[in-house]
Amino acid sequence: MCVNNYVFYCLVKDYLINAFFFFFFFFFCVCCFFFFIIVVRNFKKHYFEDKYEMHIASLKSIEGFLKNNLDKTTFELFIKLNEARSKLYNFIKNDKVQEEIISMPHSKRMTIYLIISVFDIYHNFVVKKYTHNENNFSYFKNVLLSSASEFTSKLEDSLHIIEKNSRMMFINNKTTILTHSNSECVKRLLLNVKNDNKKIIVYFTSTEDINNNYLKEEKKFDDVFIDCLKKENIEIIKMNISQAKNIFHEIDFVLIGTELVIDNGGIVSKRGIKLLAELCLLNKKEFYVACESFKFLKTELIQDISDQFYSYCTKNISIENYTLYEYIPHNHITLFYTDIGILPPSSISFELNKLYMRHVY
Repeated sequence: MCVNNYVFYCLVKDYLINAFFFFFFFFFCVCCFFFFIIVVRNFKKHYFEDKYEMHIASLKSIEGFLKNNLDKTTFELFIKLNEARSKLYNFIKNDKVQEEIISMPHSKRMTIYLIISVFDIYHNFVVKKYTHNENNFSYFKNVLLSSASEFTSKLEDSLHIIEKNSRMMFINNKTTILTHSNSECVKRLLLNVKNDNKKIIVYFTSTEDINNNYLKEEKKFDDVFIDCLKKENIEIIKMNISQAKNIFHEIDFVLIGTELVIDNGGIVSKRGIKLLAELCLLNKKEFYVACESFKFLKTELIQDISDQFYSYCTKNISIENYTLYEYIPHNHITLFYTDIGILPPSSISFELNKLYMRHVY
């Protein structure tokens, strides 16, 4: 009788222990699930409701994640941050989600890959920062939070640095350039040069002339770009891109912004730019790209999101669905003017690795 009671007791004990661990594991999984969707929910709020640009919304989603994180060790924080990163990536892999993001009226982007580049550069910054503060978790977490929240001001600093680095392009008192579509970098650069009492003539072409799917908001941004330059008495001449070949004898160089810079030295930018790059080669004119370093992206990250787009950027395989932008290989580009220096295409891979591995004190 005693033996039977003991066996029964052991069975009940094992059952209760297993049940406890099962419910604990279930509760943990549920908590993790809701915790990780905070990143996606925050991104949706900041992008779709607050109407931040996608890279800013990406950083603010990290900031919200860190504020809600209750982990007590660096190891746990890294695990959660990595899983949150994967959750956001899985969210933007969906074609319908990508289309919805790009089609927002406040969006200036043709792809969603800026979300990835910003999140990944910040993620690697976190890893590097950890090696200098291993024994002070509270301080480490506060640094991560402040770094995420200060990112927008650092973007402003990036534009100022690009303005200074780019002045050497305009050493003559009068410069005539050709640019394509709107670019905040190019606009700020030209306005800064104008303040130095230099005369600038700008020929402007746009995607409108070659793309039947030209978005209304893109035309709106083009109009704002033109109006801003005209208000500062910069002479700007809008023309059909098919006529661009006729003015290459007048211009000094082509200057454009870009959507992304790939680690092979090529760029992804608005449709029509490849034609201008080829015309530069034929007419022996410089082709300059002005952009912030957070637009630098490793090709392996592109492959994680889309094999099709990866092939497009590495093998230059045309894709019919991608009608708003195109890939320009490194041999079409003269120099990059960025916030981390003036770079030839051949050094992009090296500089990108420095961005990921740079020591931050």
